[in-house]
This record gives sequence, structure tokens and C-alpha cells, in this order.
Amino acid sequence: MKFDYIVKEEDAGKMIKHLLRCRFQLSASLLRRTKQTGDVRLNGESVFVTRTVSEGDRLELVLPDESADFPAEKAALDVLYEDELILAVNKPEGMLTHPSHSRYTGTLANFALGHIVSGGGDNCHAVNRLDRDTSGIVLFAKNSYAKALFCTAEMEKRYVAGVFSYPQDDEGTVSLPIRRLREGEMRRVTAPDGSPAITHYRVIERFEGRSLISLRLETGRTHQIRVHMLAIGCPLLGDGLYYTPASRALSEHLGIKAQLLHAEILSLIHPLTGEKLRFEAPPGPRFDSLRNSPHEGVSH
Repeated sequence: MKFDYIVKEEDAGKMIKHLLRCRFQLSASLLRRTKQTGDVRLNGESVFVTRTVSEGDRLELVLPDESADFPAEKAALDVLYEDELILAVNKPEGMLTHPSHSRYTGTLANFALGHIVSGGGDNCHAVNRLDRDTSGIVLFAKNSYAKALFCTAEMEKRYVAGVFSYPQDDEGTVSLPIRRLREGEMRRVTAPDGSPAITHYRVIERFEGRSLISLRLETGRTHQIRVHMLAIGCPLLGDGLYYTPASRALSEHLGIKAQLLHAEILSLIHPLTGEKLRFEAPPGPRFDSLRNSPHEGVSH
């Protein structure tokens, strides 16, 4: 990736490394890599980042090459948005967001990388992640520079969920700290000694024994929505980790095998251009199960 910048009056007398951190928002780690393997030029001359600049100087920066540590794969992607820095896609349920030690291929990131490579790129980093069975919007950065920019950008995330029963109020806020149940376990619980977690909800539609709700996250704790909904007596339908006997019975009756949770809207301000970006992905047909015929013989 290359930057070309004409030094402004307010930047005169500053060192190049200051401009790279403040003007281009390079992270400390990327600045170190740039010193070692990047190309920094001032008026066409290769220089050290400790060089000072004058008004009207032309500063050029070529970021060091990088490559992904997992393979690129070709597959159909539901692309919502793409520019030179980011790629937003709609993830289907049942797919991992990123490779792990146990699964190195067949993830959304493998397919996103395949798409990026076909366009001349060579890497991708997940800016946000969704659980395997959560569908919806995932944002990928195309290089380390973009990842550092977008991971620190303030985002508004909205979800829709199918839940057992109904929240007490049509609108409300759950503000309960969350921590791991025990060290090394995946499961989370609400607890006074946990990390602050805030979820806002609004009931969209009520059905017999279940409801469709909209959720907005103010914090982004692991499993936050699933833990908070269980805490108020409305566990997600289809959730095999956070459930009650009644919610599991209703899920089985309706044929819901994966948690009904979908990341529908992601909004943020582009950290470089200041443009407001808003990505939308309506929930898929799996949410139609909420409208199935009323259940029989299932307590709630």
C-alpha cells in the first residue's frame, strides 16, 4: 500500500515518524516494520523517519509487504461493501469466522482472503468476529494498517434475535458484568466481578412463547447477547450453550438447531476519510421458524 502526501504548513518542522503516527495513524508495531522493511521517501529521496519536513515537501510511504498465515480459498461470498482497505461480507450461520488450530480451512476468512487475493491483495484480518452459528456482517481489513485503523474505530452494532418467551418490557437495557464461568472454560456468566457489559433491546414482534427482538451493543464482551438474554429469562432459541430446559424444548419443537442471532447493521466513521459507513444485511429465512404454527405441549 502506498501513501503520497504534500506536507502542510502545520506539519513543517516535524519528524517523519510523527507524521506517520499522527497523520497516517500508523500503529507503533507497523511503524517499526516500516523502519525495517518499508520505503519512506522525501522528495524522491529514501530517508530515515527521524528526518524533519518542510511545507510543500512530498512524502511518500510504501508499507512493507505482508502475507496471510492461512490459505486463500475460492467460494461464493455475499459482499456488502469493499474499498482498498476493507471488505464487509454477510456470514452464513454454521461457518467459523477465522481459522484456528483445529480448523485451518473452510472458514469465512479463507474465502475472504481468496476474494482479496483475486483483486491483487495478499492478506486479510477480521475486524469483528461472530460465533459459528451467528450470521451477519463481518468486516475484514486488507492489511495490518487497515486493521489497526478499523479496530480502534467506534462502531455501532445492531442484531436481531429469536428468543424464548418475552422480555418484561418492550424496550430496556441489560447492564450486567460478564466473566468466564471458570478459567479455561468457554461459558460466560453474569457476575459482580465481571467486565462491564451493556445491551439495549427492543421487542419487534411477539409470538406464542417466543419473540423477535432487536439488540444494540454498547460493549462487546464474548457471548454478551447470549449471556444477557439468558439472565433476563429469554435465552436465544437454538442456543446449545446458554439455554433452559423450556427454551431447549421449544427450540426442538420448532426445529431450530442453531442460535437465532444475526448481525444486521454495522455503522462506523471511516477513520481516514471521515465518511459514515453503514452496512446492512437482513436476516435470512431461518428466522421464519419463529412464525411456525403455535407449539403444543411445550411449557414456557
